[in-house]
Amino acid sequence: MDKRRAPIAVFLERKVNETYSSLSEEDDFKKAIDKGLDALKENMFAGEIIKKKQIPKYYIKKFGVNNLYRLKLDRTRRCCYTIVADQEGLKVIILEVFPDHKSYNRRFGYKKS
Repeated sequence: MDKRRAPIAVFLERKVNETYSSLSEEDDFKKAIDKGLDALKENMFAGEIIKKKQIPKYYIKKFGVNNLYRLKLDRTRRCCYTIVADQEGLKVIILEVFPDHKSYNRRFGYKKS
């Protein structure tokens, strides 16, 4: 079964949109985000699902998520997104973008070994 499925829309959470809008067109981070957006517009399952017990409480408290995915934007950058359903269909909401692996590790509570 092919799980490849395009959502009806991809949205950026307000803070993500502010960060994205503040970047210049030449910025490598913005280019990485654009690449990730393109991938998600084609296939909302492009990211890797995070097990429910591993979803940071931050996302549950702040956004009320019950599903969370991570998408590798490039070697060190990641984004986290959720898929929501409403009467129109399935939508992707990018909840957070990480400019480096260190900030991603902090959010998920990973310790450097």
